[in-house]
Parts: sequence; C-alpha cells; structure tokens
Amino acid sequence: MSTENNPDEKELWASIPRSEGVDRAEHFVTLSHMAYERGDFKSALALCESAREIYESHTAVVGTQALLHVYEGITWSLRKLDREKEAAELALHAVDVLKEDSPVDATDMLREAGRFFFTAGEFQKSLDCHLKAMQEVDPDLSDWTMGIDSYNVGFALMRLERYPEAIPYLTKAREYFKKDKEPEKVYYCDEYLAVCYIELKNGVEATVHAQKGLDFAITAQNRCLETWAKYRLGCAKVLLAELDEAEELLHNALSINANSIDTDWELTIELEKEIANILTTKGRVTEADEIRRRIKTLEETIKGE
Repeated sequence: MSTENNPDEKELWASIPRSEGVDRAEHFVTLSHMAYERGDFKSALALCESAREIYESHTAVVGTQALLHVYEGITWSLRKLDREKEAAELALHAVDVLKEDSPVDATDMLREAGRFFFTAGEFQKSLDCHLKAMQEVDPDLSDWTMGIDSYNVGFALMRLERYPEAIPYLTKAREYFKKDKEPEKVYYCDEYLAVCYIELKNGVEATVHAQKGLDFAITAQNRCLETWAKYRLGCAKVLLAELDEAEELLHNALSINANSIDTDWELTIELEKEIANILTTKGRVTEADEIRRRIKTLEETIKGE
C-alpha cells in the first residue's frame, strides 16, 4: 500500500467534508494507505470500511478493480490485527460481489479466504474454499497455480488428519511444481508426503520422500529445512526399525535446531520425545526416563500445562 505521490494528509482530511460519493471513498482509501504505512492498522481498517460502504452503494459507477482494492486493504489490515477469521469472511463476501463482473478476481479472493481460514485454524472451511477454487473456470491457470491449489487442498486435508485423501493432492502438487522448476515447493510437498506416510505407518514411502527432502535441504544449505527433513527421516527410519540411524538423524536435527538463531522449542520437545522412545525400545530405559524428566519443565512452559 504505497503512499508515493499522495497529497498531504491534512489536506485530505480537510477535503472530506466537501467531498461526497465515490470521491469521498477515494479520499478514505488514500488516507488508509497512509495509516497502514505508519503501522496504524486500526485506522487503516476503519478508513477502508468507510470506503467500502460507499463503493458498495455505488456499484453502478464503481469498477471491480476499485472494489477489489478496498477489499484487499481491509483483509491486509485485519491480518495485521490478527483477525484472520474476519479477513476470511470478508474475502468470501468479496467473492459474492465480484463473481459476476470479475470471476477471475473472485476466484483469487476465494483462494485468499482459504488461506485466511487456514491461518485461523479453520481447516475444514479452508479446504472448502480451495476445493471450490479448483472447480472455477480460470483462463489464467498455470502449472504454478494448479500446483498451489493442489498443495493447499492437500495441506488442509493433512491438518484435518485425512492423510489418505491428502496424498494424491500433494503428489499432484509435486508434479506441477517440478514441471514449473520450483525445487523449494517440491521440498515442501515431499516433507508433507513424508508426514502423511509416517502417520499411516508406511515407513518405505515415508523414507523415500523424507530423503528427497533432506537431499534438497542439504544442497540448498538451508539449515531450517535440514532440521525438519532430518526429523521426518528419523521418524520414517523408526518405522523401518533402523533405530541407530534414526537416533543419529534426530540428534543431528536437535543440534541444528538448538544452534539456530530462533530455536523452535516445540520441535525440540518432539525430537527429545522421539529419541526417548528409541532408547526405550533399545532397552535403555534409564536414559529415556532422564530425557523425559529433563524436558518436562520445558514442555510445561511451552505448552502452558
């Protein structure tokens, strides 16, 4: 939301009482840009809402791009205020307004609604939005777009723990991203495919995808991705009863995570638990119990127990 070439803010406020209709709405939009840029997201939201009310009462003379712009402004402000569910519901409202005159923009807003619902933890609503977006006719569809749609559906299904249903979508997304030469997106498909197969206790397929993810992470020299890839591969190796290799992978992941700038403490807990389970299986119960005792306080702190 750029303020470049905008008039003076005081002049704009002074002009509001003298303006009306669409002109007044445009002043509100410009003022909302200014508020957004200085981090005043509540004011930006209120100004965009005022513009929206005017635009929606003058649809005969307001273009769809102006409506789209103000809807985007509202959703951006809501997201900055951590009101993702409201952003999703506004996006769905925008779909209804835009679908007749601008179906492509409406479909894009449907995808946005799906993303907002996902962030809000409303995974079923997110899934519904993404499935509907896939059914819409979109003349601008590309391998990238189809990959993103398939990925979003697969990821939502995974979060709903519908792992068998998620696998075909994530596999298709991987194919699209590979065709579009997007190796990092392929990595994420492999990671979540590994997660699905781990949950389904399929160690063979889980290992295949986790290893592909690790290969990319090491090649890309991305330590964060390497941490997660080693975690997934370690869990997959447990399913294959390759416990020594699993333990080494999990310890490596634990070390990388601990030495990162922003340690993921929830991941630390999960890694320690997996290592303790391996030690228990190996008969090293005393060592396993010591790990569980040691991480108890950390788990209580992080999970608020």
